[in-house]
Amino acid sequence: MFTDSEGRLRPASAFVLSATLSCAAFVVTGYLAAALAGDHILRFEAIFRPLLAAVLLAGFSWLLTVGNHVESHRIAAQGLPLTPGWAKQFAIGCAIGAALVIVSVIPIAILGHLSFRTTVSLHSLVRAALVVFVVLAGALAEELMFRGYPFQRLVEATGAARAIVVFSILFGAVHLMNPGSSLWGLVNTIVIGIFLAIAYLRSRALWLPWGFHFAWNLTMGLLIGLPVSGFRLFNVIVHGTSTGPRWLTGGSYGIEASAAGALAIALGLLIVWLLPLTSLSPPSPNLPAANPLPSDVPDSSHSPSA
Repeated sequence: MFTDSEGRLRPASAFVLSATLSCAAFVVTGYLAAALAGDHILRFEAIFRPLLAAVLLAGFSWLLTVGNHVESHRIAAQGLPLTPGWAKQFAIGCAIGAALVIVSVIPIAILGHLSFRTTVSLHSLVRAALVVFVVLAGALAEELMFRGYPFQRLVEATGAARAIVVFSILFGAVHLMNPGSSLWGLVNTIVIGIFLAIAYLRSRALWLPWGFHFAWNLTMGLLIGLPVSGFRLFNVIVHGTSTGPRWLTGGSYGIEASAAGALAIALGLLIVWLLPLTSLSPPSPNLPAANPLPSDVPDSSHSPSA
């Protein structure tokens, strides 16, 4: 029932187990980080985010070993193959993420008002370096949870379209716990989830969505100083303030809950749909070389390298 004739976990069973593992890892590492960090929010994030990423990598590697009989390339099989082109795809994701944040800020600068104040000191520079680490690890942890092993197994079990819908809704729902969340923020975050899922399916790796996720949060929070999904803890050097109607600025949640953000996200969807990409399939012979795509998603395996 749960395994096939060769003793490997069926994709649906692997999805359920890995989703359960993800939830348990989130709760346990969160409690542990809170116990170690106390009331220091940035310290909590610096412990929680990399610890969660490490536990997810270890847990999914264990599932690949005992459930899928994968004895090597277990990190690659989760969507992080170090095959030629991985660094380029990560860089492309970073470039798209940073550019789309700038695109989303322009309407606010034109129709509303943006102001900035900066604090530059040794203390703030040290905190900025910590923020870069937190954002990098946090983006990886979220990609592993929402576009990694559980998503990949659900794609095999139900097809890409259903998996995209399920995980994009979950991605949006998780962000409802953030300060200042709203219906518009939920919808925009779901669409961002769709964007990231398509980025994974077209490249067959997490490098592109991880790069986008990292650069979007870093540019928004550290470089421009605006809220990132309702959080201000990344504004350690630049503190930005946007004024104007809520539909334009997103209020305390930030651009991700605004029409300006929706415009940038729609542009991102178009870019990732049309961008020529090279497939970075995992090298393991015991897993499918490529997850099936919806019939209307361009297949990157026949596209020229980006």
